[in-house]
Amino acid sequence: MKKFYLESLGCPKNLVDSEHFASILGNAGYQYTSNVIGADIVFINSCAFLASSLEELEAVIDTAVELKKEGKAGMVIVSGCVMNRHTDTYKESYPEVDHWIALKDFDALANILQSSNTELRAPIEPGFHTYLRISDGCENHCSYCKIPSIRGKLQSVPIEELVAEARRLAKRPVLSKGGDARYPKELILIAQDSCMYGMDIYGRQALPELIAKLHEIQSFSWIRLMYLHPDHFQTEWISLFKRYSKLLPYFEIPVQHSETHILKAMNRQKGREELISLFTTIKQELPEAVLRTTLITGFPGETAKDEKALKSFLESVPLLHMGTFAYSPEDGTPAYNFPERPSPKTTENRQNRIETMWYEMQEERLQKYVDQKVSVLVEEAVQGKKGEYRGRAWFQAPEIDGETIISAQNLHPGNIVDVVIDDVIGNTLFASLIKED
Repeated sequence: MKKFYLESLGCPKNLVDSEHFASILGNAGYQYTSNVIGADIVFINSCAFLASSLEELEAVIDTAVELKKEGKAGMVIVSGCVMNRHTDTYKESYPEVDHWIALKDFDALANILQSSNTELRAPIEPGFHTYLRISDGCENHCSYCKIPSIRGKLQSVPIEELVAEARRLAKRPVLSKGGDARYPKELILIAQDSCMYGMDIYGRQALPELIAKLHEIQSFSWIRLMYLHPDHFQTEWISLFKRYSKLLPYFEIPVQHSETHILKAMNRQKGREELISLFTTIKQELPEAVLRTTLITGFPGETAKDEKALKSFLESVPLLHMGTFAYSPEDGTPAYNFPERPSPKTTENRQNRIETMWYEMQEERLQKYVDQKVSVLVEEAVQGKKGEYRGRAWFQAPEIDGETIISAQNLHPGNIVDVVIDDVIGNTLFASLIKED
């Protein structure tokens, strides 16, 4: 059977498009392979958010075209965000690429393969979770960000279409290594700014209405919200996490910085005190809430004093998870021409210091779960270690928040089990199964 290899670069939002392309490839008679060597089609779905993303893309294309020259791979197809950033340059640099497909142009791939488009998505990554992209594009126009120029304006998907897609995803098998068909237990809602969902089609923030409808789907045990912009999050929504049992009290709120003058330069509205108030309010009204954020170091105008203030912010806000980015000047964004930009070395050093401080803080904060009962989604048996399973606690999102290692016998991947946390090392939890009486 003909095979295709698909490299999905970037974020889960891009993975949604990759799964759609994979479904079209499957309809055309190609079977997915995780090995690029020997693939009849190498499909690359690109990310172009940062300069480093383009460097990664170039390395992937280099490998694909080299394998093609050596006769170890077939047709090379490129799509994704790069199609709206320096496309002509890449086409000139890589004449070996057989087809360049516009962003989300699923019909184009179907035409190339003489097949048909489909509303289905085919899984290409393991895991008992699935992503539901509730909107695409963004109109926040943060001064450092390329997203509006790449993905366009806010485009929300109507509630009825999202519910129908979620029901399809609930019935999409996740094949375990044992070969038995199991199904996703966690539905993760994603967007560039989930809080603004519905503004373009309903004239209002319709996230609560969407959650209410999705909560009716019995197949999912967990619903997780991602990408909650602090400027648009409504504190009255906290009650949703009390009302809907499947809605995890997990708040990913990317603030990007703590200092008001930096945030203003980023074209973000809330300042330091407002952000602290937001996080404090969530924890006061929902003590079990878990908070995650992301920060950018080295933004133009940032000083050593701002770095110190950023550290004090992390100490004062009850976050459990945090990620950092070193500022990357991107052509075409307002911040690209801002003065007083810290040097790349200074930016990297600040990022390293923030991360080093955070790793110690996070391990200490995770200690509160030791000896506590926690629900964990079992992902797989640990290879080579009998009686150990890898999973995720409810407050661990896929790929970014660490994992939980469970000591137990005969667990079934895809099940949610109750464990007691025995130890914490870094952001990895070690747990024992709570046996039923």
